[in-house]
Amino acid sequence: MIQYSVGYRGVDLDIKQICDLFSIDGQYVDSHELNTGIINNTYFAKYLRDGVDKNYILQRINKKVFTEPEKVMENIVRVTNYVRERIEENNMSSKKFVLRAFLSRSSGKPFVIDKEGEYWRCYRFIPNSVTYDTVSDGKIIEGVGTAFGRFQNLLDGFDANLLHVTIPNFHNTVKRYEKFKSVIKEDSIGKVKEVKTEIEKLLSFEGKATKLQKYLDAEMLPLRVTHNDTKCNNVSFDKDTGEALAVLDLDTVMAGAIAYDFGDAIRFIANTLLEDDPNYDGVLLDESKYEAFTKGFITQVKGSLTEIEKQTMNLGVFTMTVELAVRFLTDYVSGENYFKIKYPEHNLVRTRNQIALAEDIIRKEKNLDDIISKYL
Repeated sequence: MIQYSVGYRGVDLDIKQICDLFSIDGQYVDSHELNTGIINNTYFAKYLRDGVDKNYILQRINKKVFTEPEKVMENIVRVTNYVRERIEENNMSSKKFVLRAFLSRSSGKPFVIDKEGEYWRCYRFIPNSVTYDTVSDGKIIEGVGTAFGRFQNLLDGFDANLLHVTIPNFHNTVKRYEKFKSVIKEDSIGKVKEVKTEIEKLLSFEGKATKLQKYLDAEMLPLRVTHNDTKCNNVSFDKDTGEALAVLDLDTVMAGAIAYDFGDAIRFIANTLLEDDPNYDGVLLDESKYEAFTKGFITQVKGSLTEIEKQTMNLGVFTMTVELAVRFLTDYVSGENYFKIKYPEHNLVRTRNQIALAEDIIRKEKNLDDIISKYL
């Protein structure tokens, strides 16, 4: 018997009972919780079928973050089916590039609901695979870029308007700034005075950081399917060959600008330090990592990009960095804790770190544009 982690009412959980709700063939052996991700509870379940190990991943969808889990799964199924159809039509390899969810034995839906009213899904575990939380190897970084670029390429032609908005205004930087200015005005816990420098800096970024959203609103940018969580640990690799096998975690897949996915990946991968490192002078954009990811990503998508998408790709890097800084400081000034913190000033440190990164992005803007042009 496995227990849910803290935050799920402490109730006992029999993973086998959850597995039995899915159309899994074979004999259940055992299971354990995986300490991956910060939103959903994830479990590894081992089965035997005809004497061969068959392993599965089960996830409980966090209803506090995803208030309508069925819509999350509908988005995933639509995107997954479209990608797999494209792969089959073109006789491409890696048909498991996106994972198909197992269906409920009773309802035939790609999820089950347990007796506590919690939503679960199940995927086959990719054998001999590995994911990386941080990456310094240029080949792996290029592989991450290739995987996310291929994801975009395979979804070119998909009508993004078919997707549900599962997290409203997720990358709407205009709305993020509106909330930011509102909490500054309220100053409910008296923090504004101590962060005036950071506030002024972020307000000075507003015009540039809100351009992408305004282009979307004016229909100058095409609306595409965006993954919205393009961290390196959302790509699985073959342990032996280093080949990118699959794009993972499609929970936040929604409509948006392609520059969102490019920008958020670069923000995470190419920062010389972790996003909460207080050594702000050491926060720089690593151009070699930037180029490795860009090479992989742009090579996959260049044939479908519009001119304005090509021109605004690097704007996505700046925008995603500033947007996150705004969100961190909004939390700090308001006392909210959307982001988990380890100490009271954690979100302030994160804010300063991302501001330092944004400033370096501005300094290197021409170099970054040249790298983009190199692969277009």
